[in-house]
Amino acid sequence: MLMREIIRFVEEIHILTANKGRLFRGPSDLLPINGIYVFFEAGQKILINSKEYNRIVRIGINERPNNFRSRIRGHYHGNIEGSVFRENVGWALLESKGKRPMERFRTKREYKKQNSSGPLEKEISDYFSKFLTFKAFQITYSKLEDYERIMIGAFSIYYQYKILKKELDLSNWLGLYTYSQQDKIKRSGLWNSEGVILLTETSLGDYSGYGFNSISEKFDAILMDLTRNIT
Repeated sequence: MLMREIIRFVEEIHILTANKGRLFRGPSDLLPINGIYVFFEAGQKILINSKEYNRIVRIGINERPNNFRSRIRGHYHGNIEGSVFRENVGWALLESKGKRPMERFRTKREYKKQNSSGPLEKEISDYFSKFLTFKAFQITYSKLEDYERIMIGAFSIYYQYKILKKELDLSNWLGLYTYSQQDKIKRSGLWNSEGVILLTETSLGDYSGYGFNSISEKFDAILMDLTRNIT
């Protein structure tokens, strides 16, 4: 029952974002001041009911009130000290080019210290501008944390399930080169680690530990809100 609801929820969001909303390629005055974003990455696709869709690769919110536009600017034009998304993309770019950041820096802290505001930042910004796009939803600030937690949890379970069934191939995804605690980014197929639920951490039959009384009703409420408020 739970897996069926997760599949429905995640696939309906993919279908929604394919058919509605403006596709953004960077910061814009048209963005809401509070909201949720979903990022897409060039070359990343997912098959749903025999149709190919752009795969959502990151989910995020503005953590401070009225800060959504600034959050997006930080991802596209900020630095690795202020954007975990940029931090992870930068690490992956280095690793993909054989520069072995783990051997060079040992820790993420040292990596950020040596690369913040340096030449790597331009590489990251170029990657964002060329390969990463997003859609946005205007959502009441008080709902954001709850929606983000539920969405990241559901998407991470869904992608791992698809990988296990050999229905999702991530072999061409830059995220496989990054580093995160418990390899959550690599294993989930998301540029997220916080909020990711690894299949080894919970039974698919029991979502109660994540605060859901009726997961179907919760998913429906989020889907309705997203549908009404896609930018």
